[in-house]
Amino acid sequence: MAFYEINLAVLVLINAVLFLRQRKTSATAESGRADGASEEASERKWEDDASQRTAFIRTYLSAYLLATAGDWLQGPHIYAIYRYDKGLEETTTAALYATGFISGAVSATFVGQLADKYGRKKACLVYCASYLACCLTMLSDNLMILYVGRVFGGISTTLLYSAFETWMITEYHHRGLEATGLSTATVFGRQTTFNSVVAIFTGVAGELLVSYTGTRKAPFLLAGLVFILAAFWISTTWTENYGNTNDGSPKTSLSEIASAAKSMWKDKRIFALAVASSVFESMMYLFVFFWSAAITSARSIAGVEDSPPFGLIFSCFMCAMMAGSLMFTMFSSTHSIFSASYILKIAMTAASLALMTTIINYREDLVFWAFCIVELCVGLYFPSMNFLKGNIVEDGARGKVYSLIRLPLNAFVVIAHSLAEEGDHHRNNVFLTFGGGLLLAFIVVQRFIE
Repeated sequence: MAFYEINLAVLVLINAVLFLRQRKTSATAESGRADGASEEASERKWEDDASQRTAFIRTYLSAYLLATAGDWLQGPHIYAIYRYDKGLEETTTAALYATGFISGAVSATFVGQLADKYGRKKACLVYCASYLACCLTMLSDNLMILYVGRVFGGISTTLLYSAFETWMITEYHHRGLEATGLSTATVFGRQTTFNSVVAIFTGVAGELLVSYTGTRKAPFLLAGLVFILAAFWISTTWTENYGNTNDGSPKTSLSEIASAAKSMWKDKRIFALAVASSVFESMMYLFVFFWSAAITSARSIAGVEDSPPFGLIFSCFMCAMMAGSLMFTMFSSTHSIFSASYILKIAMTAASLALMTTIINYREDLVFWAFCIVELCVGLYFPSMNFLKGNIVEDGARGKVYSLIRLPLNAFVVIAHSLAEEGDHHRNNVFLTFGGGLLLAFIVVQRFIE
């Protein structure tokens, strides 16, 4: 176990160094902008700009981090409560998981356009209500209610990865925050960094809660309270914004989907982002299911009987992801579509190579380090992908395009789960497939995003 404790300490130290360097870089950049501003405007104007930047980031990130905290609190316990508390068969548990991804795929065809039409703030409130309902269904042992809960969970996931970001980017443009010196790259970098911190603390809190109460239902109840708090914050601090909803012609759901798909096909940059997002995030979701088995298998091959310290390993992964987001944020003041796409390509290439090395390497330490590289790439991926989508997709169609991008992602995950088999061979095939898929996505991004 000392191996993982040492690695965690090193990763924490690396993050501390990166955080201090990032703060120094940000302070230098802001000082430079302040000097420039003093020649053109009053010191009061610069202070007002700083106040606007801080207020916007606080308003958005408080809501977003509460929303993800609820997700992180109960997410690690879903499998365990199905299999061990409720005594469900493996096939039934897999069917419940698949139901969530199918729900996410189906909801991706309409939640974006509804958010554009009725408001992104309302969509985020629906997320809170939907996930609250999902958590409450876990209190029941009725199988039908559990399936309904997974439907709510799939809808919630689609909303989390589309409505919040859509609201933020549109609000950023409405408030003219670019003129204050705030970059969306800065927001996305901090979002990923703080989300990693929240994941670590809520993961520990969830485990302590289970130990203290003696039931795995406790994290779901606490998550429900967090979603209520998130809904209160959103309803009291956010303003509403919409997409393009009045173009003179009524549109059906199918025509809206066709319109979003046409936009993706017409603008090859959006198509490239859809390919990269589908492959990378599918890999990420499946990685969550396979990493523990891969490390356990490597440990068994070495003849070690003790179970791996999964809590420590998870904390190491979150630290690695945080390091990636801090690296991105260090250079956020100079980011452009070109630089963000360059970072995206680095993340996809490194993740591909790391995944494929685990196929030919069975040493536990090497497998662990390869997985840390994958998580580092996740930390680089999210802020760069979010920045690219924010600068390429138009505000009016943002909701439906973001949701549609998630459609193939959910489809890939459902197909992968339906083909699941026991043993290392299947896991290696999955890693090999996604390693190749990431290289293919690299080629598409290289071809269409300059």
